[in-house]
Amino acid sequence: TLAASATYLLEAVLFVDADATGGQKYALDGTVTANSIKYQVNAISNSTNLNVINTRLTALAGTTGQAGATGVYTEIKGVIASSAAGTINVRFAQQVASGTSSILTQSYFTATKV
Repeated sequence: TLAASATYLLEAVLFVDADATGGQKYALDGTVTANSIKYQVNAISNSTNLNVINTRLTALAGTTGQAGATGVYTEIKGVIASSAAGTINVRFAQQVASGTSSILTQSYFTATKV
């Protein structure tokens, strides 16, 4: 839960096993009211070392995703300035409904008040 009228640094590190067809999709959302938010989603394929997602988002519940990469390392980093208190969450889904994609253990998400 984030406090009202505060600024937070956001960081998620996600180890992902994605279905080649189903893929992966990410968003930050929750009940917090944001005066402003900006976050970068970078996903790197473990097998090719290529960026498969490289997207900046500026709204809660904005999404970015892709299909094709399977073993993926994803970082989400950003800043949110809240106006009303509430929760913030990392949302993960498949890009399309096919197979099974999942975030693995030892992944994490932090929000640090500054």
